[in-house]
Amino acid sequence: PAVLFVKGDLAQLSYPQIAMVGSRHASVDGLNSAKRFAAALAEQGLVVTSGLALGVDGYAHDSALKANGTTVAVLGCGLNTVYPSRHKALARRIEQQGALVSEFHPAILPKAGNFPRRNRIISGLSLGVLVVEATEKSGSLITARYAAEQGRDVFALPGSIHSPQARGCNQLIQQGACLVQSMEDITNEIDSLLRWSNTHIPKQENESLLENEPKEQLPFAKLLANVGSEVTPVDILAQRTHIPVQDVMMQLLELELLGHVVAVSGGYIRKGRG
Repeated sequence: PAVLFVKGDLAQLSYPQIAMVGSRHASVDGLNSAKRFAAALAEQGLVVTSGLALGVDGYAHDSALKANGTTVAVLGCGLNTVYPSRHKALARRIEQQGALVSEFHPAILPKAGNFPRRNRIISGLSLGVLVVEATEKSGSLITARYAAEQGRDVFALPGSIHSPQARGCNQLIQQGACLVQSMEDITNEIDSLLRWSNTHIPKQENESLLENEPKEQLPFAKLLANVGSEVTPVDILAQRTHIPVQDVMMQLLELELLGHVVAVSGGYIRKGRG
């Protein structure tokens, strides 16, 4: 999106994030897993990002806060409205200890079509997406698809073959998602990205990412010069620029937040000017 509205600490958007998504009607085991992994991620210093929905989302936000971590909630409506309304208290806590984010004007009310759309922001802000529990038709699978298209890691917790609540996650694993049984399964995958983030994205630099910078000071000019009107995959951009794939991914995220490129199916395109 060209614009993001934020309540809370804008700097949280520049810190390494892992998205956690899952069923609104999760099982007890699913909710316990959400609590355990959100707390573990927060204790590792990672920002837990989710969508403020009932079920897994709410448990992820709450557990990250209780672990003295930070969390980002991406809304499917404007920031003047908290949906679902029962999460108003949770939203206030997130604003104080993290950030509420929306691409929609603050006055926009919740609409069904907005929620799948916001999922691309949840995945785009994050190094990877952890799907905790999902049915075959869960909206969480939309987030996982966006993550794969954006070059992000996709993680999934396996479940019983007899449980409808686990079929979505098991399907993701069958399609190549990283099977997660412990926190180490996540950190081992994102370790190189974390090292890059810690050395290349200082706080003050990233606080300017959402500001309108003069065009003559465009960041990552080498990468941007190789993104045109035709869809270009991340690996091709890495080959053309001789920049490591993980670095390309991080730079593309920053360029997307600035409104210079757009993530589409299969890669990225340059956003039209004017």
